[in-house]
Amino acid sequence: MQQTVLFLLVVLVLAKVEGDPGDFRPPAVPLIVFSPHISVWSSSDNLTASDTVHWSGSPLPFHGLIDVDNSEVYRFLGTLPSSVQPMVQNKLVVQPWRTIYTLSTPTNTVELILTFSQPTSIEDPFTYITFNLRSLDGKTHSVRIYFEEGPMVGVNDKDEKVFWSRVDSDITVLTMNAFNQIPFGIRGDATRNNWGYAHLISPQRSSFSGYQGFGDDLRQAFANHQTMPTDDTRKPRHANDQSPASAFIINFDQVTSQTVSNYLIFLYDDLYSMLYFEEWQVPCWRAEFDNNVTLLINEAISYYQSNMQDITDSNEMLITLLGNIGGDHYAILGSLVTRQITGALSRTWSAKQNRSQLYMKEISSDGDVSTVDVIFPSSPFFLWLHPEMLRDVLLPVLAYANNETDIHYNLAWAPHHLGTWSVCDILSEEQEQMPMEESANMLLMLAGIVQKLAITDFLAPYWNVMEIWAQYLNSTLPDPGNQLCTDDFEGPSPHNCNLALKGILGLGAYSLLLNASGQAQRASVYMAQAQDHANYWLKAARDNNNYRLQYNLPNTWSQKYNLIYQSILSLNLFPADTAKLESSYYMTKMLDFGIPLDSRSNLTKGDWTSWIAAFNDNEGQKNAIFDKLYKFANESPDRVPLSDFYDAANGHVLGFRARPVMGGLFIRALLESPLACDIYRQTKIPTKRHGRGNRCSPA
Repeated sequence: MQQTVLFLLVVLVLAKVEGDPGDFRPPAVPLIVFSPHISVWSSSDNLTASDTVHWSGSPLPFHGLIDVDNSEVYRFLGTLPSSVQPMVQNKLVVQPWRTIYTLSTPTNTVELILTFSQPTSIEDPFTYITFNLRSLDGKTHSVRIYFEEGPMVGVNDKDEKVFWSRVDSDITVLTMNAFNQIPFGIRGDATRNNWGYAHLISPQRSSFSGYQGFGDDLRQAFANHQTMPTDDTRKPRHANDQSPASAFIINFDQVTSQTVSNYLIFLYDDLYSMLYFEEWQVPCWRAEFDNNVTLLINEAISYYQSNMQDITDSNEMLITLLGNIGGDHYAILGSLVTRQITGALSRTWSAKQNRSQLYMKEISSDGDVSTVDVIFPSSPFFLWLHPEMLRDVLLPVLAYANNETDIHYNLAWAPHHLGTWSVCDILSEEQEQMPMEESANMLLMLAGIVQKLAITDFLAPYWNVMEIWAQYLNSTLPDPGNQLCTDDFEGPSPHNCNLALKGILGLGAYSLLLNASGQAQRASVYMAQAQDHANYWLKAARDNNNYRLQYNLPNTWSQKYNLIYQSILSLNLFPADTAKLESSYYMTKMLDFGIPLDSRSNLTKGDWTSWIAAFNDNEGQKNAIFDKLYKFANESPDRVPLSDFYDAANGHVLGFRARPVMGGLFIRALLESPLACDIYRQTKIPTKRHGRGNRCSPA
């Protein structure tokens, strides 16, 4: 039966045409986004209206120029030189793993399609930058492309010293890096690596010429048709001292009406990705390539065509699946946030454990490593497409809680996080304590993973800590008292009904885990206790037409987004009319850009709003809520990578940006098309290691 359903879904997917983005205006556009450090965005409608930035807004400039027939020079990327006229931007499309700009010269002679393509495997630390050219006027043109990376890709601060070098063989590799290499010397939220090496790579020597020097001089020489300067040898020097740059010129001698193409590769080798309780962990690909970056570069070039086809197939499949579920607007939102989610991840190799490990950064709200209540809202993306990745990101948290590190963890509830990116070293007493929040989050996600993967063996070392968490929940429910929940910007919320709801479902999730491991009798005891707590909740939390913010506060309300995990796990602790009552009430609170988080203010959270939309069984109301999320993405006046924290009345961002929590948008897909991920996983080219040994591929 399942194979028949899969076949029918495949036919449906293949028959669906990719949705048109129309006039969608992203708040910021992902260009090169494959790690928390290498995260390059455009924050303007047009690629030439502003310089590219890091997700934090700090400068991370790339520049691009085009010369037609050695006479007309235009900008296609960035603001410099300001005296050079920009190309006309005709179209922008953001797909899950690709961003496509279509531009033309003001004289309408040549069209440039500039694409930034990210391999779908998160272990690949590189982006393909492709230049497709064709003539628009029926004539043949000689075209040169100038593409440049600035000095900030390898440092955290403009006052740091930069070094550069090049390798010329069958290919050319231009490298920029911090002169003082001190892995893990800095840590925090908006910081960037100031260790490792940024490589700009040509796939072959013919048609490519590489240059390194003062960026202003390089750009002016190209724009003025002058001889390009020889490589600058005044190094190292500060990044803001005649800002050094690496640049390639690509020669396209014969551009006709038939598209011609070439590409560059931007690759970042950070040498060491994570310091996990005194273990220096390398990026996972280094374990597969014996620490040889040249092998990775050669693979990126050798498998360019197959990688690009995989990206194309994966984009088309995912966009179509999302479009079939929620329409074009839903597909556009899912496409916008995919690299925002995966770009918060880092997969390393642990020599101590002899396995790969996965970490998530709490981008822009604290900079913590693997914050459990940040992983939790992102979980629908992973449960739908990659449940093994959700397992892998939780395993380092489980190991820490189980005292497998050199720090003794002695709390009766789950940890909040592991440290500050990219160093894991936090003591128990230094945690931001969210006892019910994190304990329930862990149990709920683990139950979701077990249901998706149909295995429990990975939990074998951790039954004791899970039992401790379950006992804590049971002893604290049905009223969590005065605790922080994930919405900690509101401060502690005593008798929080939504938090209690999560704890009850978390206890039910532990019962499911016990049952899946053959412990049926103990499972039934915990489920009965969870049901008793749920019965209390249904009476104590009830207001006139909704359920309260706090047990003790009548005439209040809040989004009960935690209720969605009942549907994910097929629990039956709360009757169906609980969600129906809440959904109807939320619609009376709708503002111009969405539904507020609760009765205290107009602030809202995009991740949680998508969850309450998903448990609404009225299709029209559900679509109306998702349309408000689309409206926020399309019209917010604040041009930052999609925020999850904003004013529902006016669309202004209130703080967060670029956070992986927007994986919560995929909740609708997870609930409405649970088999669709099987199509994606079985039909697309699987995560390819090209003979590396598959150490980094989740099993």
